[in-house]
Amino acid sequence: MNNWIEKKQPKKDAIQSLKEDLKIEDFICTLLVQREVNSLKKAKEYFRPSINLLHDPFLMKDMKKVVEKIENSREVKIMILGDYDVDGTTSTAMLYKYFKNINYDILYYIPDRYDEGYGVSEKAVEYAEKNKVSLIITVDCGIKANKQVELSNSKNIEIIICDHHLPSDQIPNAFGILNPKQENCKYPFKDLCGCGIAYKLISAHNSLLDNSIDISVFLDFVALATVSDMMPIIDENRIMVFHGLKIINSKPRIGLRNFLKSINGRIDESKISFNIGPRINAAGRMKTGKIIVDLLIEEDINRANIISNQVEFLNQSRRRIEKEVVDDALKQIDNERYTNIVYGEGWNQGVLGIVASRVIERSYKPTIVMTELNEDLLTGSVRSVKDYDVYQSLSDCKDNIVQFGGHKYAAGLKIKKTKFDIFKNQFEDIVKGNVGQIMFKRTFSYDLLINFSQLTIKNIKIIRMMAPFGPGNKRPIFRTNNCFLASKLKFLGKEEQIVKSNIKDENETLLPFICFNKKHELVEIESSFDILYNVNLNSFSDQESIELTLREIFIKK
Repeated sequence: MNNWIEKKQPKKDAIQSLKEDLKIEDFICTLLVQREVNSLKKAKEYFRPSINLLHDPFLMKDMKKVVEKIENSREVKIMILGDYDVDGTTSTAMLYKYFKNINYDILYYIPDRYDEGYGVSEKAVEYAEKNKVSLIITVDCGIKANKQVELSNSKNIEIIICDHHLPSDQIPNAFGILNPKQENCKYPFKDLCGCGIAYKLISAHNSLLDNSIDISVFLDFVALATVSDMMPIIDENRIMVFHGLKIINSKPRIGLRNFLKSINGRIDESKISFNIGPRINAAGRMKTGKIIVDLLIEEDINRANIISNQVEFLNQSRRRIEKEVVDDALKQIDNERYTNIVYGEGWNQGVLGIVASRVIERSYKPTIVMTELNEDLLTGSVRSVKDYDVYQSLSDCKDNIVQFGGHKYAAGLKIKKTKFDIFKNQFEDIVKGNVGQIMFKRTFSYDLLINFSQLTIKNIKIIRMMAPFGPGNKRPIFRTNNCFLASKLKFLGKEEQIVKSNIKDENETLLPFICFNKKHELVEIESSFDILYNVNLNSFSDQESIELTLREIFIKK
């Protein structure tokens, strides 16, 4: 149990000061101070995030000249070019709808994952030329598209890049680049997703209009992208997700309504992560992301129903194929190695990233899942573990990589088939050298140790107001020791893997729980045990009840 790590506990005077201001219990004050909410002013901003606290978009490098260029391009055709994932498709749909609403001549293009690969392709530039486009605006891609930008420039098609990925040493010769991570950009918040940057673009452009429109209606797109791209839910990301979720719940887009019908209760960030986001991504993984843009901009409910049914079919196919590839990939795992690098002929390229994440759940190490791209090349998705910079390790292997891109925890790459074994061993050696002889070990951090008696409905409602949760503002995880089962286990789900029952702490306080992945441990419990868990409120027949979601169990011997 030495991999259960308690977060740093605030000083008592900080807790007491906040308690005097907010009139709430000590343990909730602890949660807030841990999240740097340590004053009445910060608490007001935290619990009621205001749109007015968003940063000035003109602080972003190139923003002024970019929006002036767009404003002077009303008489020409503009093409939005976005990536095929949630971030790229929502960005594309948002820019398309915004500029269409103010009478621009606009079209959009989503590259084919299998035919063109990620980002700006030569085929996309040729499509723009064929359709007499004069200006391309990329979203969620383009920061490494040096050759493609030169090709576009040679055809007298200017490019504006909106991207949040890390730039290389040499940036493309585009008309303008909106990316807070680029050198000499003074924008104060660096962790926007692509859709967040696109929203800053329309914020700046809208401010120039004589008859500006209400652009806050587009924050649902930003919420979907920010959560799905696992961006930190802090600063203006948290503000935009907070207000975007309100829109999704109060006035959902026609294109999203079918997805929402199958979801019980209010849509929150977890339902985007586990329900909506995977559906949106499935189209790009299995067929084409263009379907999603078509759906998100659709205003006819019958047409939207047809498209969403297509997406649902693609999602079911994705789930089936994903399971097959995961099963094959796990057979290749070598527990003696410091990395997982697996390859399968004929594996679907669209599920490689998900499979890499699933493999890490079973074998906790940096993971690369690869399949063939063509006769000469392999393509792969890379995922990392906590605190390990996999992007840097790929950079150290660049002599054996044809192409790669991404960030600290996730990336994509292409290598020559003939270099697979060389690359596999080089990557293994680099990772092993970086961590020494200590194998990666999953750790579980928790906010604080409490008893069940502190979990009143009133307190849980306050905790619920700390949402939206995500990286940087994680859902509180509590620890309670010396628990024991208080009733018979019930098994739910297709494979009866979900467990529900009741649990008591050492003070005999009883609460119901649900657990999604610890069936084996729960079935074999014969003694007291410690738990890590989240806490939720369920509503049924106008009655609210507390329920724990068990995350980890430590059984006393």
